[in-house]
Amino acid sequence: MAKPVKPTDSKLTFIKIARVLTYLVYAYMLIAVVFLVLGFILLLFGANTDSSFVRFVYNIAAEFLQPFRGIFPPHQITDSAYFSASGLFAIIMYGIAAAALHSLISFITLKQVKHEAELAEWQEDQA
Repeated sequence: MAKPVKPTDSKLTFIKIARVLTYLVYAYMLIAVVFLVLGFILLLFGANTDSSFVRFVYNIAAEFLQPFRGIFPPHQITDSAYFSASGLFAIIMYGIAAAALHSLISFITLKQVKHEAELAEWQEDQA
C-alpha cells in the first residue's frame, strides 16, 4: 500500500493569512457601513453641525463616501435636512461587499478546517 503524502503546513499558513486579511477587509466594510448609516440618518434629520459628534461622523463618513460622491444629487428636505441618494447607494454597495466577504470568510474557514483534519489524519496514520 502506498504511503500517504503529507499535506503541507505552508498551505495551512496561506489559508490562515488569507483568512486574517479577509477579516480585516470585512471589518473595514462593516465600519464603513456603520459610519455611512449614521451620517445618512444625521443628514436626513438635519443634525446640528455645531455638535462635535456630528462633525466627527460626517468627517469619517465623507471618507467612505468619496468614491460615490456626485453619482446622485442630494435632495433638500428642509432648511438643514437632506436626502443623500449617493450615501444610500454607498451603504448598499458596502453592504453587498461585506456580505460577499462574509461568504468568503465562511469558505476559507471551511478550507482551513478540512486541511487541519487532513493534517491530523496524516499524523494519526504515521503513529
